[in-house]
Amino acid sequence: MSWSKSDIENVLDELEADFKNIPHKFFTEHDIHSHLHKLVEAELEKQGKRLVRSVDGQTTNLVHLEYPTPFRCDMSKHGFRVASDKDRTPRGRFYRRGHYDLVVLNPDFVRSHDLVIVSGKNYEKFCSARDSINVTPLLWVCEILFGAHVEDDLPRNWMKFVEQDSKKVIETLNYKVGKGIDFARCGSVLVFLGIASEKTVKLEEEIREFGSSQGFKIRFHSP
Repeated sequence: MSWSKSDIENVLDELEADFKNIPHKFFTEHDIHSHLHKLVEAELEKQGKRLVRSVDGQTTNLVHLEYPTPFRCDMSKHGFRVASDKDRTPRGRFYRRGHYDLVVLNPDFVRSHDLVIVSGKNYEKFCSARDSINVTPLLWVCEILFGAHVEDDLPRNWMKFVEQDSKKVIETLNYKVGKGIDFARCGSVLVFLGIASEKTVKLEEEIREFGSSQGFKIRFHSP
């Protein structure tokens, strides 16, 4: 399928232009998720690739919100690490999985698996198929952080949330299924702030330094 880095850049450029031109168009982070979903669907529609059928005959679209991670996560105290299926929380429970704000599925993955595997919702069934997967499941994973239109201060623990989501995407890009197959081809973290001040300038610099330390670019935008 022709869903390349240039396609990603196109939809992100359009999203970022919308935010720059009308920042108060978005009241919540979910508003941005929904708008990006619409932009990606439109781009896929141009390519005639929006819908695809799973091996068990179920038709689905390729772009989805809140798609589950292929691993359990320890996200306590604003941190992030991949937890094994044997790891337990301090209360003795299994760690839960995280979710990506938006993903684009690989149509070849959809065509070669039942919908229950494609959706990833049933963790046990996904795990049973994980070692036999021979194609990259996700073409793109995207995380979005949005600080609403706050007059005097930034959201609490903001940088920690940026680091947490970034580490989730980085771990995903390093994660393998089957015999060394990448789980995801591309990943992005987008940060939008509805304010412009000296504090946002400082935050942008912190984000840039953190991304550089991780070898990962984080896109930052404020009015």
